[in-house]
Amino acid sequence: MALEIGIAPTVWHAVDLGLIPVVVTDACGGRDYPAMQRVLDDFRFSGDALLTDIAALTPLLARSSQNVDF
Repeated sequence: MALEIGIAPTVWHAVDLGLIPVVVTDACGGRDYPAMQRVLDDFRFSGDALLTDIAALTPLLARSSQNVDF
């Protein structure tokens, strides 16, 4: 899904619903790099979404899975 076409509207809709979306920036794709950069800049400017990357997120997910009892 392209960041500027599919992900961005979903993020803004989540914000409208009162959620705090987490966008993993290096897991997003697209064909129009300048448009993708504008979207990320808009997210940063608004402060409504949390932006991270895979390197920062992976250890958090691994740590949280160790604390789950099944």
